[in-house]
Amino acid sequence: MRRFWFTVLTASLALATPALAKTTLVFSYWGDPAELPPFQEIARNFMAANPDIEIQVQHAPWSGYWTKLDAQLAAKAGPDVMFITNVPTYASRGQLEPLDAYIARDKFPIQEFNPEFLRTHQLQGKLYSIPRDNDTMVLYYNKDAFDAAKVAYPNANWRWNDLRAAAIKLTERSGSRVTRYGLVLENNKWPTFVYQNGGKVFDDPLRPTKFMLNDAKGAQAIQFIADLINKDKVAPAFQEMAQIGDSTQLFSSGQAAMVMTNAARLTTFKNAPFKWAVAPLPSGPSGQKANTVGGAGFAMNANSKNKAEAWTFLKYLAGAEGQAIFAKAGGAVPAMNRNAQVRTAFNAPFKDIFLMESDRSGVYPNFAKYVQINNTLIGPALDTVWNGESTAAAALSKIAPNVNNLLK
Repeated sequence: MRRFWFTVLTASLALATPALAKTTLVFSYWGDPAELPPFQEIARNFMAANPDIEIQVQHAPWSGYWTKLDAQLAAKAGPDVMFITNVPTYASRGQLEPLDAYIARDKFPIQEFNPEFLRTHQLQGKLYSIPRDNDTMVLYYNKDAFDAAKVAYPNANWRWNDLRAAAIKLTERSGSRVTRYGLVLENNKWPTFVYQNGGKVFDDPLRPTKFMLNDAKGAQAIQFIADLINKDKVAPAFQEMAQIGDSTQLFSSGQAAMVMTNAARLTTFKNAPFKWAVAPLPSGPSGQKANTVGGAGFAMNANSKNKAEAWTFLKYLAGAEGQAIFAKAGGAVPAMNRNAQVRTAFNAPFKDIFLMESDRSGVYPNFAKYVQINNTLIGPALDTVWNGESTAAAALSKIAPNVNNLLK
């Protein structure tokens, strides 16, 4: 009888013990299929170590990610933790949670991040996102195409004139139709050329008081890009790429012999049907080397109802363990580049070139009004230059007064 009552009591206690309550966090991110495994691995590892928190992933390709996220945040909803760029714009709307107090309380090792990388994730001195990576660009090139055209491979001494000369020789045509471009560019990476020419977009890229892209060095850099498209016809027009494919597709299919892009493409190009390699970016005409600080980071939704749990996940995601997983995958140059574990884990092909270029990075324009200024003034002006309708000097001088008015 005693054994019977003990069994009943044990069973009753088991039934009375509540199941472990779980908090569900929504984590949103974008990426090509080849870029997804590290995100998934981090979520699995975190949930294994934190069984009371479930991570529900919300993934979308780049093209659709922002439309959905913007609508969610505007409705004071959306993911608890998000992969994000253009941090000042979202922070200025009150949509992101300031992270400084969390970092100070938990002694999160923010000092192990390059300070220049952190600047682009701040607004008015407050940090709203912890960077995952630096969007360091390098020059990818098709070795088979170079060999067939008897063109020497790019090297650290290349300048713009070398890039142009190689692109001319590598471009192939069938009648008037281009069958392979010597070079393909990404239409939002033009600030790198400006910096390589010793120019500026604004007097300060994060707290600007003056538009400077219309100065001689800035206009010259923009005109150099436009001439590759319209004069030399060795790079596709940006509007044409909507029909023929983006820079990644054109290079990986052999329709472009060179492309300037980031470490994420290492996985994308892995199975390309030709031999390829990576070189440093060419210097400007005077030999100035420059790249751009960019990259994405991890932020917390200011309207999250689970901020304590969201921070627990965010600090794992953006901390040494999470950064090491991303670094090992090789698809991003780690922002936590002063952490020994992360630097050791960074296992990308050509890692030395990526790290070298990362040290040359200038800050990409990133402030609360930049998206508005770029969408309404700079972007449309540059379109007229890319389309051959205007010179860079004329188009940029025309918008300068209006840009400066918006900076006041």
